[in-house]
Amino acid sequence: MRRKDREVLGDENIAKIIEQCTTCHIAMEDDANAGVPYVIPMSFGYSLEGGVLELYFHCAHVGKKLDCIRKNPNVAFSMCVENRIEIHEDVYCKSGRFYASVVGQGKAEIVEDSAEKCRGLSLLMERQAAGAPHASGSASSMHVPHKFEFTPAQAAAVTVFKITSTCFTGKSKPGVTGAAFERP
Repeated sequence: MRRKDREVLGDENIAKIIEQCTTCHIAMEDDANAGVPYVIPMSFGYSLEGGVLELYFHCAHVGKKLDCIRKNPNVAFSMCVENRIEIHEDVYCKSGRFYASVVGQGKAEIVEDSAEKCRGLSLLMERQAAGAPHASGSASSMHVPHKFEFTPAQAAAVTVFKITSTCFTGKSKPGVTGAAFERP
């Protein structure tokens, strides 16, 4: 990483960034056009332990992304939380947005094991439900996170795939406390 002053190190600090991200963009080789990238934004769940990041996704049983993964499991991913922009009126090239991001490469695989599919779906749902309003629709009343459990029959209704990565980096340009990742 060129800007070492913006590098974010450690699983705990990288997890703080991931917790603020709602979408993960996955880049893969287009199965129909060899050598051409295909990028898709997806909701995700994750596990990060011992420098190993596992990202879980769900989709239909057929589709372009699965065709791409089957042909070439090497993927790249990116997620970002953006904050306010700072405009430097005297020198516009010094302007920039405060942000925090995690990017990396890994291997994608379709999860066949029923227990792991259920775990992946649980992680995905817990991640998506964090901070969601109650069913009552009250914006001031935030959802209290809880465990979501899936049965093997429910997991069989969708395809779950995961990306396993040991090659990822965190980066941030801190700005406003609490709105984006701040270094400790």
